[in-house]
Amino acid sequence: MLGRTLREVSAALKQGQITPTELCQKCLSLIKKTKFLNAYITVSEEVALKQAEESEKRYKKGRSLGDLDGIPIAVKDNFSTSGIETTCASNMLKGYVPPYNATVVQKLLDQGALLMGKTNLDEFAMGSGSTDGIFGPVKNPWSFSEQYRKKRKQKSHGEKEDSDWLITGGSSGGSAAAVSAFTCFTALGSDTGGSTRNPAAHCGVVGLKPSYGLVSRHGLIPLVNSMDVPGILTRCVDDAAIVLGILAGHDPKDSTTVQDPVKPFVLPSLTDVSKLCVGIPKEYLAPELSSEVRSLWSKAANLFESEGAKVIEVSLPHTSFSIVCYHVLCTSEVASNMARFDGLEYGHRCDVGVSTEAMYAATRREGFNDVKL
Repeated sequence: MLGRTLREVSAALKQGQITPTELCQKCLSLIKKTKFLNAYITVSEEVALKQAEESEKRYKKGRSLGDLDGIPIAVKDNFSTSGIETTCASNMLKGYVPPYNATVVQKLLDQGALLMGKTNLDEFAMGSGSTDGIFGPVKNPWSFSEQYRKKRKQKSHGEKEDSDWLITGGSSGGSAAAVSAFTCFTALGSDTGGSTRNPAAHCGVVGLKPSYGLVSRHGLIPLVNSMDVPGILTRCVDDAAIVLGILAGHDPKDSTTVQDPVKPFVLPSLTDVSKLCVGIPKEYLAPELSSEVRSLWSKAANLFESEGAKVIEVSLPHTSFSIVCYHVLCTSEVASNMARFDGLEYGHRCDVGVSTEAMYAATRREGFNDVKL
């Protein structure tokens, strides 16, 4: 049951093949068994079981809230969750309990989803390995697969077994590992410059960064405001489309969201690609691109062509400048966003009372890791 898609498990719940409580308990049991992955920072067991109980009542009355009713989900620990600690994997916010839910979290809960817990990440979502948060690194579930173990056994020469694991990528590594390990059916990540797509690729799941403005950022603790987007992690593309359909739309609490509250977002069905024109940017075929990725890229292009689509080479000449702009914006906005954590308003505060300047410095030294400092 845990290996099924969202659509399949939703149908199973509606047909009474399994109850929300049973499904929730299965996921909680697996979370405990896979604790060594370090995918979760907080497991909200009581909350999830209570939500499952409410979902079960709705199913008995024939009043399901939607495709996510009774389905376990996980949320990256940089999204605000009412009454549940939100740390950003940092000493600076350890113990912080938000009084409200992020818009995307609320939308999922309004559909009857069961919140299993908050997932691990790089501190404040700044990183690409999910290795530098205060709760330790996230381990890739594929590290413990039979195929990988056999492969490593042939190559290992006296390596310690407890150090023989793969990274999940980051910064949404906990969410990717949670989905990959079957502890939930979908998870929220955040994506600034690849933080959802990168771990999805590492963990063998689907990672989607929606277009900026399509999904509300309200309640997502910012890293780079002009590029941060809530991301979606699932086990198949169809599942990602379902979740995007729920999350997309205007939010009066986020002025950057699309100003079209009339039409709800609906993903178009694309069964006929004969009228589709697919562009392949020549600048992206970089010399550093691995032969495996290049081969898969060609295979996808050939698949489109065989189904009648037109595949052409296009040029995006300003690609190199976008990388420079990303680094400039990223550096400046991270510095600006981290400046608010000064020990005066909220978050960690040190005991140094010599002067305001000394308190600032000590607070930030104790609260942030070396990357932020």
